[in-house]
Amino acid sequence: MTEPNHDDWPDKYSYPRDRLHPDTLRITVESFDDAFKHMLTAVDAVADGDPQPAVVSFATVSELRKILTNRRIELLQTLMDTEGAAERFGALAKALDRDYKPVHDDVTLLANYGIVFIVSDDDRSKRPYLPYERIRLDVELTAGGFGEESVAS
Repeated sequence: MTEPNHDDWPDKYSYPRDRLHPDTLRITVESFDDAFKHMLTAVDAVADGDPQPAVVSFATVSELRKILTNRRIELLQTLMDTEGAAERFGALAKALDRDYKPVHDDVTLLANYGIVFIVSDDDRSKRPYLPYERIRLDVELTAGGFGEESVAS
């Protein structure tokens, strides 16, 4: 059996491009309990040999909106339109007609939430990478659930 590396992926999948990714990333707002139940279902699916879904969950709509700003959604769309990883951060900033630092900061934030990946090439340059063909936002609003309350799923 392959020993896991520091991020708990087996060595053969330590590079994000080598990992198995579904076509769609699902971003949702759900309670911790619901997110945990969905994670257990995903673990069972993997154990059965089924593909693992890609899901990023936020506790509140407010938290999701802080992360998925219009500029970051535009960045994600640009990365989805790029086959493989962007050439480099500078090229992504140029494509977005934005300064390098805010683009780098946005990609880093999205990577910290598991929405994008940052890959290093042999020459050690880092490149933003989004392996999904589509991103589906799955937010359910309920009566009396406005503000910082968790959204029911």
